[in-house]
Amino acid sequence: MSQSVSCSDNYTSFFLAKNKSKPDFGYTTGTCAAAASSAAARMLVQQKFVPYVFVHLPEGSALCLEVLDAKFSETSASCAVKKESGTDPDITNGILVYSSVEFSSDDGIKILGGKGIGKVTLPGLDQKVGEWAINSVPQKMIRDAVSSELNNIHKGIKVTISIPSGVELANKTFNPRLGIVGGISVLGTTGIVRPMSEDAIVQTIRAEISMRAALHYIVLPVVPGNYGMDFLTHEFGFDFGFAVESSNFSYDSILMAKEYGFKKYFLTGHLGKLVKIAGGAKNTHSKYGDGRMQTLCSASKEFCKEEDYFLLQKEIMACVSTENAVDVLIKFNLKEKVLNKIAELVKLNMQGWVPEVQVELVLFTKKHGVLAMTKKAFDFINELKACAARQEEK
Repeated sequence: MSQSVSCSDNYTSFFLAKNKSKPDFGYTTGTCAAAASSAAARMLVQQKFVPYVFVHLPEGSALCLEVLDAKFSETSASCAVKKESGTDPDITNGILVYSSVEFSSDDGIKILGGKGIGKVTLPGLDQKVGEWAINSVPQKMIRDAVSSELNNIHKGIKVTISIPSGVELANKTFNPRLGIVGGISVLGTTGIVRPMSEDAIVQTIRAEISMRAALHYIVLPVVPGNYGMDFLTHEFGFDFGFAVESSNFSYDSILMAKEYGFKKYFLTGHLGKLVKIAGGAKNTHSKYGDGRMQTLCSASKEFCKEEDYFLLQKEIMACVSTENAVDVLIKFNLKEKVLNKIAELVKLNMQGWVPEVQVELVLFTKKHGVLAMTKKAFDFINELKACAARQEEK
């Protein structure tokens, strides 16, 4: 286990744990970028070196991280933070994420990419074509971190994030296939990299299902991850954390649902994840294959005019994300039929694995919202709302 040292009651220090066992969890490139930006901004404003910095995470906690390779002048400052992946196998472990902060004649805070940061060349990703591959959550973290250091200074600020080793590392990632060229992406939705031991994840899922059984849930609410959790919260009003996070373990989670006596299983998931289940995948991790676009093409065939199918198939197979693929389905006026089909295939496959458990689901994307719902999905939602109300009364 790690021996992380507390900087205060609310902060965890990784840099003070040097030469000890690696922490169970690490932090994302987005967290590194935000921490380095905060330190660089402080050096620029205060004109003195910063040995460490606190960075706030989207999930509400914070980290205390070491500042490396620090430099500053009256007009600019730069430094780096070392990426720590914990026990999660990650090719970015140990890389240095740099931020350079300088005064600008433009208003506000402008965030740019430097050496080793990729640029987006295809649509359907978190950032638009032509933008740096610095995702929206890390951008907000960077902006908030820099703003907190400016005090009453009313000047424009330019922040440049760079990862010198990113140019070489990019070819070892999925970035080239996604149309991100020239480097790697700055990622992270929670700011934390959690350990990816499969057994540990499955046991966590089991514990969450067991807890909901103990609380007498009639319907088991399940999401693959943060996207599903956010959607369930904002679309249907459930508390964040209400559902079990099944990660990539769709088959294992429904088996455990049966084991703990659940007869009803409600799944809320992004198309990019659930379309793999529609194609028959029991584990949706990319190491077991993709098949997303092939499944969408197959589901489209029965609804598409024969003379149009070749073009539709060509356009879907060229998509880098399922968000893009939905746009293609809209273009061919097939969105509703095909995505209802995908939802039914997900239900059919999961109930084929465990016939004793009734599955209902909501399929969505961030861009398009709700794409499809199975027939009794709303019934399950209402049952879950009644359950949530009972829990609140207790």
